[in-house]
Amino acid sequence: MVAWERQIEERSVPQWRDKYVAYAKLKRMLDQVMVQADDTDDAADHMRRALTDGVHTPQKDKGKDFEAALLAERETRRQEFMDEVYAELRRSAAWYDDAATALESRVREATTALGPGAGAAGLKPCSAHALEDIERLHLESAQLTEFVLLNVEGLRKIVKKMDKQCGRSDQKNFVEKHLKRSAFAVMNEPTNPFGGQRAKACRKELETYLSPEKIQELRSKAIELRHGAGASRVMGIKRAGLFSLLAIIVVPLSAPLLPGADRAQRCVGLLVFTVSMWVFEAAPFEGTALLVPPLAVLANVLEGTRQEQAKRVLASVFTDSLYLVLCGFVISSVFTTCQLECRTASFLQRRLGGKPFLFMLAIMFLGLGLSALLSNVTAPLLLIEVLKPLLRDMPTDCRYSRALLLGLAFSCNIGGMTTPISSPQNIAALTILQQHGGNISWGQWLSVSVPFCSVGVLLAWAVLIVVHRFDASTEERARGNGSARTAIKLPNVVFDSEALSGSKALSLASACMVLGAFACKPVADAFGGTSVVAMFYIAVALATGIITRQTFNSYSWHLMFLIGGGSALGFAVNESGLLAIITDAAREHLASAPFVLVIQLVCALVCATTFVSHTVAALVFMPLVVKLGADAGVPELAVFVCGLACSVACALPMTSFPNVNSLMATDDSGKPW
Repeated sequence: MVAWERQIEERSVPQWRDKYVAYAKLKRMLDQVMVQADDTDDAADHMRRALTDGVHTPQKDKGKDFEAALLAERETRRQEFMDEVYAELRRSAAWYDDAATALESRVREATTALGPGAGAAGLKPCSAHALEDIERLHLESAQLTEFVLLNVEGLRKIVKKMDKQCGRSDQKNFVEKHLKRSAFAVMNEPTNPFGGQRAKACRKELETYLSPEKIQELRSKAIELRHGAGASRVMGIKRAGLFSLLAIIVVPLSAPLLPGADRAQRCVGLLVFTVSMWVFEAAPFEGTALLVPPLAVLANVLEGTRQEQAKRVLASVFTDSLYLVLCGFVISSVFTTCQLECRTASFLQRRLGGKPFLFMLAIMFLGLGLSALLSNVTAPLLLIEVLKPLLRDMPTDCRYSRALLLGLAFSCNIGGMTTPISSPQNIAALTILQQHGGNISWGQWLSVSVPFCSVGVLLAWAVLIVVHRFDASTEERARGNGSARTAIKLPNVVFDSEALSGSKALSLASACMVLGAFACKPVADAFGGTSVVAMFYIAVALATGIITRQTFNSYSWHLMFLIGGGSALGFAVNESGLLAIITDAAREHLASAPFVLVIQLVCALVCATTFVSHTVAALVFMPLVVKLGADAGVPELAVFVCGLACSVACALPMTSFPNVNSLMATDDSGKPW
């Protein structure tokens, strides 16, 4: 994101977000103009080279006319961009004029009711209600002043950027003939006409009723609100929730729930506390996960001395699967460095830009593939950034935007089933299976998941097409876009393309070779297993500079510790004897036939993961699934199918990261699609 885009986003008043100049939209429009201008220059150069014979012919005259038409088209597009700049200026300035007029009126009413100021600030007493009104108006005046500064500077910068890229000098003319004649400017201030003087005058008048200490307090409050000062209140709520949940652990430890099984009863307290912290999000997930090993030792959940317990439970945190996750992060960095996702999306747009539903299907398969290769936590983050320029050039209430975001979420959820490391729940399931002596090879997993997930994406796409036909909003119908047959124009995918150098191509080839080694069991076994292959590639990547130390340090270590803490929790539940007790109780209500048992477990997991996080559900339920599956003689089948079931449940917006990622996507004004 451009620096000024970030400043507008961080310093703007959330309630006024759609009133600011749409800087991001103007920048994207300028990028589109420059891409089209480059195409025009290429076409003109090609025509010049075709007409180099020096002989005056009708074809040459025709070529000159063609070149002139291309240049005229380029100028037309530049003028369209400037017209959009003027429109943004008029819109934001008109809103500021109305807001400043309303503020001046309210300030007059407030000061008239209080009477003239005392001259020395703070000497005139005010009632609590009057003081509250003054504080609110003071804050609004400061925000309006900031509104002027942000919008004026944003417009200046975008016109300057256009001058630089198009080789023109329109900024001075724009400032003199447009900015200085807008409501943002005050003509009797030649040195600083864009200082928001109307709002400043209101603030100064209000400050005559306030003490210097109160004035400083209000100014500090305005700065805090600008930088998002609600964190302390949120932390207070989370601390209160933390202390409440700490009390939960006392009940299972004190009440005789499991007579004769003291370690299992203490493990119940640990399990209830950990799951409650995760479900209610009283603390970050990874923080709760890191509490599991020390609490397990302090509660004497395992057999042996404290030192023996600590050694065993800590050994269960970093398992073989975590090295696969770390290798997945490295491969993700390689793909991002090579701009693989941007290049693919741009190629799809060029080929399928006129066929929006086929483009949606292609993006869904891209989400499926990237989730399989990178993880369904990384893939939606990459693709949402690629799609945002397309989405933000469409109306916020456009149903195609909603369908595209839903398609991205569903495809990444399905993609989370594709490989053993494509989602945290798969990693958790495989880790717990390995703790019980079982394993599923990459080849076995892919032989089932690839056709299953491909069919799943096609079904999700078909459902979205059906829903799209009936999803037009009232505003969309009013614009005449209510028909499902209305043409949808997809803008170009514009990104700063970098050349694919030899070193980048080599790193990309090495990443593909590692993925091939994961899928080919004989190759992996030659190295000693997939985890050793992963560690070897990580070491080579760091040693050869494929990834830098800064990149390595920036990985999602919190995710790794979340998975490690969940692994330690599963180990504690198993070693304490609690898992055996739960399994015996569950077996009485479940079928004895292996396949019927697996179906029952799948149904239970789909219901559970619809309402709680997929990862949390996998960490909590997978030890039970492994135990029941082992007793029925099908541990690998139970874990594999139930691992897929954890990703299937994506009906609610908050149950998976891809869903949340699409839900939280917003337009330039901060409005969700």
